[in-house]
Amino acid sequence: MENIFAKIAQDTTKFDLGDEEGWRKLYEPLYPEAPDNVGVVKDESYGPAERNRLDVYFPLEEKPGGYPVVLYVHGGGFFSGDKGWSEKCWANVGFFFAQRGFVTVLANHQLVPHVVYPGGADDMQLAREWISENIAKEKYGRGIPEKVVLLGHSSGGAHIAMNLYAAGDEFLDNCHLHSLLTQDIGDPKRKTNVPLFPPVAGVIYLSVPFWFDRRKPVRQRVIRHYWGSDEEEVWGPLSALGLFRNLPEDSPLLDSEQLPVYIGSVKWDW
Repeated sequence: MENIFAKIAQDTTKFDLGDEEGWRKLYEPLYPEAPDNVGVVKDESYGPAERNRLDVYFPLEEKPGGYPVVLYVHGGGFFSGDKGWSEKCWANVGFFFAQRGFVTVLANHQLVPHVVYPGGADDMQLAREWISENIAKEKYGRGIPEKVVLLGHSSGGAHIAMNLYAAGDEFLDNCHLHSLLTQDIGDPKRKTNVPLFPPVAGVIYLSVPFWFDRRKPVRQRVIRHYWGSDEEEVWGPLSALGLFRNLPEDSPLLDSEQLPVYIGSVKWDW
């Protein structure tokens, strides 16, 4: 492991597009083989975009009442990454949680430069709605749609945060639960009352860029592509942190009893 840590530490001092693939290859021999007690359904469509695809991992043993659900969204700096980056990565995440009693959904999101704000957040909304409508089916291991934890790594977590804290997209306009559990949202350009729908049991953010150090050239390119400008007054209010700061004080999203949140920074997270 020491050689892996040393290589990542060396590369991150001059991080550029494409370096993450080399880190993934370093870890590849350490990923476990597929277990025989987990079922897998791959490449289900959750939306209209080509990358609106997800995989489902679930315990093969039936459980009365079903299993809680984890939605895992990969990182990759907004411009890279995939739910099936290789045969084992990120399948290892699906296997890990499924072996511990969770139906686990691994979802792709659209990538820069082929998506602009709020496209990634809207991807998260579509994935969550797909889970709400489908995860209880036998085909997907009988997950419990009311017990869904969102787990986002890096940019995947940023898209989750922007989805929750902006919370408004056109797909909610026709939602039959539109009038329930209304809340104020954080995006001033999309200000309206919308439900926190589908329900969320909790959120886990791992190494998530809620804000950006735009002195780094790679960050500047990503910000310009996604938000249209690297000027902080443009992208700042629409970043995950900017949207969070704009939530009203009585928002249920700020109530840890209603939405438990865990934030972690993982040093060797590949």
